[in-house]
Amino acid sequence: MSIQHNRNVEEAGNLASEVGGVIADRNGTHGDPIENHDHIADLWNAYLGGVLVRPLRGDEVADMMILLKLSRKHVGGMDTDHYRDAIGYAAIASLYVPEDADNSAEARE
Repeated sequence: MSIQHNRNVEEAGNLASEVGGVIADRNGTHGDPIENHDHIADLWNAYLGGVLVRPLRGDEVADMMILLKLSRKHVGGMDTDHYRDAIGYAAIASLYVPEDADNSAEARE
């Protein structure tokens, strides 16, 4: 069991490492991820025309893109690409966490 567990952990780690390369590659075609997601938020806010209680932020764009990928998985079936992209969007969302943020469980309560 531990051998399989180690193989699973290794495969998951490989996928996460692969995503880092994809993010770096996409920086060349999509631009800076924070600037891009902030711009998407601006466009979505303009499109929605004030129906929101408050404007969307770039990190929320990344969160919603994760939801889009999960929807594609449920409607279209299992595909590693859905998870790869979701990991990438989660990594981008994490860029919005302030460096001085207290991520401890006590701070979230």
